[in-house]
Amino acid sequence: MKTLIKSSVFILLLFLIVYFSGSFVLKKVAEKTVTELKPELEKKGVIVENFDYENILLNSYNSFAITGVDLDFYLNKKLFGKESFKAEFNAKSITVRFADFSRPSFFFTIEDFTLLIEPDEDLEIKPFGKLENGYLKTRIPLYLKTPEESGKEILAEIKTLFRDNRTPMDLEFIVDVLLTIDEKEVKAKLFTQRDERWTYLKFDENDILNAALKFEIELSEKEAEIIANYPSKVPEMIKITRDAKKLSEHEKERDPSFPEDAYKHIYWSYHLTQAFGPEFAKEITDAHETNLNNTENEHKMDFHNNKVGRKYADENITASQLRNRVLNSKEVIRDPGELR
Repeated sequence: MKTLIKSSVFILLLFLIVYFSGSFVLKKVAEKTVTELKPELEKKGVIVENFDYENILLNSYNSFAITGVDLDFYLNKKLFGKESFKAEFNAKSITVRFADFSRPSFFFTIEDFTLLIEPDEDLEIKPFGKLENGYLKTRIPLYLKTPEESGKEILAEIKTLFRDNRTPMDLEFIVDVLLTIDEKEVKAKLFTQRDERWTYLKFDENDILNAALKFEIELSEKEAEIIANYPSKVPEMIKITRDAKKLSEHEKERDPSFPEDAYKHIYWSYHLTQAFGPEFAKEITDAHETNLNNTENEHKMDFHNNKVGRKYADENITASQLRNRVLNSKEVIRDPGELR
């Protein structure tokens, strides 16, 4: 019994020593790691300009948190080309939890983070410029023996999630995104949904409808539902839709007889097809017609001209030729009266 009591007291004291001295040890380890990691990252084109934090806290025997994280970095343009960018990252806390001591690995959770991205100036369509109030939790372990390989795998899957809207990797992600078009900004909630096989990324549909009002474009509820399921396409989709409206209105102001509606739909469908392919362009333009107070012939005209826009994109007609085609081609329906 005495041996058991002594052993218990020893374990308790050891745990308390580790727990209360852990923060100091972790700080030293973090400082050494950052110092050693910077040159390695620079070789790979990731330039860390600043890394700072408030504290490192040992939460339990298998987890610790880094609080008040502040990180500035950029990607070397020589290595990353147009995908290069500068970024500022801040987080209230990054919690690291060890997943398996026999095969050292860990999960991480990032809470209340902000990410400001300044993409390469050559990019015509900017990605999400700012993320706020973010939360990210991974459920796929990062292995300490192969951190670079497993880290690349996690980053690749996150990139796939943003590009293709789904990934088999299990993670939870919630963030407010600032959508910026023509110097106007709208905040929209971006979040993940998980089924048995995939993690999906989507926007809140009501936020998309509110963004349409802010950017002065018309969206049906069906259209907003589709767009919300393709977050990475949203900035370019909104820009194309807004450009179609503005350019057609401009032409109408110059010439009152100009077929504004026909030009708007052909320009819109043409550029959506070029950007995202004919199937997606058809899905979006068809959805646009589901909730508008148009006459039957107006609907028919719009469906027809959307099809013509996809056809012109498939035939590699240049964008500069669209105006002339709208004015002169027999393929274009310029007025609903032509269908009588």
